[in-house]
Amino acid sequence: MMNTGMPVEASIAQVQHLCEALSDIFVDNVVDYHAIAAQARAFPTRHVEQLFFEWVAPVCYANALAPVPSVWAGFEPQLLWQDICHYRQYVTGGGWLRRQRVALHVFFLRQRFAADWRELRGYLP
Repeated sequence: MMNTGMPVEASIAQVQHLCEALSDIFVDNVVDYHAIAAQARAFPTRHVEQLFFEWVAPVCYANALAPVPSVWAGFEPQLLWQDICHYRQYVTGGGWLRRQRVALHVFFLRQRFAADWRELRGYLP
């Protein structure tokens, strides 16, 4: 089982559902922040933020930045989770240089999607 960094009470299925909900922010459609927040309420805000910027955004951001996004109705849940797991293995399996590259990438994602995070944060308790 992958170390999720989530509270012990959180199951992998709950984390998967939250990642799926967070991925909606990167879809070429109207974002339902209220629905995403409903999934996120089971988690501490800092964990939701971590999942958003360090798990979901690195996998989904290209869709949001594309002139003609390939995903407009939602990411396929199993494929999304598989991509997130592969990305997390990539992140944790590298040396110093990879960690620095990932940190720089996450910094970019935090800057680029800060407004989306603020909007979602407004719906969280």
